Amino acid sequence: MIIRRYLIKETMKTQGAILFILLLIFFSQKLIKILSSAIDGSIPRDLIMPLLVLGVSNMADLILPLSLFLGVLVTFGRLYSDSEMVAMHACGVKKRLNYQVVFLLCVMTCTLTALNSLWFGPWSSVKQDQLVENAKINPSLAGLLAGQFQQTPDGNSVIYIGNVDNNKLDNVFIAQINPRNNQRPSIIIANKGKTEEDADGNQIITLEDANRYEGTAQLKDFRISNFHNYLGIIKPKELDTNVDDDKADVQQLGLLELQQNPTAKAQAELCWRLTLIISVPLMAFLVIPLSVSNPRQGRLAQILPALLLYLVYFLISSSVKANAGKGRLDPALWFYLINIGYFILALILNCWDNLFMRKLRLKYSAL
Repeated sequence: MIIRRYLIKETMKTQGAILFILLLIFFSQKLIKILSSAIDGSIPRDLIMPLLVLGVSNMADLILPLSLFLGVLVTFGRLYSDSEMVAMHACGVKKRLNYQVVFLLCVMTCTLTALNSLWFGPWSSVKQDQLVENAKINPSLAGLLAGQFQQTPDGNSVIYIGNVDNNKLDNVFIAQINPRNNQRPSIIIANKGKTEEDADGNQIITLEDANRYEGTAQLKDFRISNFHNYLGIIKPKELDTNVDDDKADVQQLGLLELQQNPTAKAQAELCWRLTLIISVPLMAFLVIPLSVSNPRQGRLAQILPALLLYLVYFLISSSVKANAGKGRLDPALWFYLINIGYFILALILNCWDNLFMRKLRLKYSAL
C-alpha cells in the first residue's frame, strides 16, 4: 500500500535523523571522557578508537527506544498539524494503519535493542575491561608519554621523559621510590634511551650517558655513579585472579547467567535489560495517541506531555534499578508494576475516543 510505505519511510527518516543526532551527542561525551583519560596517561592513545567503538553499546541502550519514540511523535505530529493525516482518514484510511506502521518499526527497533542489551552489551563491557586492564598490567601497551610524570605498572618507580619518538627517549628522569632487595632509593638521569620488550613481557629501558644518585639525606654514604649504558627492567603488574564471583560486574553477564545469579545486583540488572526491550513497544504504543494534535494548538502542547511521560518512566526504572541493586526493593515486583501501569495508561489513551469511552465519559460527566 502506497500510504503504508509513505508512513514507514517518513517515520524511518525521522528516526534515523534523531538516532544520528543522539548518537553524535553521546559519542562526543564519551570521546571527551576517553581523551581526558588518555591525556592523564590512564589509557594508551592507541586504545581511544577501540574504546569509543565498544562504548556505542552503552549509548544504544537508551538511544534506540528514544529514537523510535521521538520518530513516531515528530512524524505523526507533523502529519496531523499539516492535516495530512486528516486527509488520509477522510479518504477512508483507517487509524489501524498507524498501528501497523508502528508495529513494523517496533519489531526492527526491538530486535536491535534485544541484541544489544542481551549480547553485544555484555560482550563489549568485557572487551573494554580487558583492554584497560591489559594497558595497566602490560607496560608495552601503556606506552610512555612525554612531558608527564608517570608511575611504572609495578609501582616501584616514577618516570619522566622529555620526548618520545617511537622507542627512542630523550631527557629521561627515573626515581626509584620503592627499591627491592634492601636497595636504597635512587634517581637516574640520562640524556637518551630506548625501550624494548623481552619474551616475558617485561619492558627493558636502556639509558645512555646516565647518572645514578643513590642514597638518602639521613645516610652519609651517598653514591654518585656514571654509566655509559644503564639497563632497567619494568615488570608487568600481576593480575589478581582471586576475584569473588558475587562482586563481578553484572553488566558483563549474559541473560542465562543473570537468571541463575540470585544476588540483588544481578536480578536488578536482569529486570533493567528486560525493561529496555519492553520499553520499545510500550512507549511506541503510548506515543500514538499523544502524537495526535490540532493545527491550532501548536506542537509544544503535544510534545511536552509525551516527553514528560517518557522521562518519568525511565527515571523511575533507573531509580528502581539502583535501589534494587542495594537490596532495598524487589526488582521483579516493581518491574511488573511500572510496565503494567504504563500499559494501562497507553490502553486508556488509545481507547479514549472510541464509542465505549465516549459513552463512559458522557455518563460520568452528567453526574
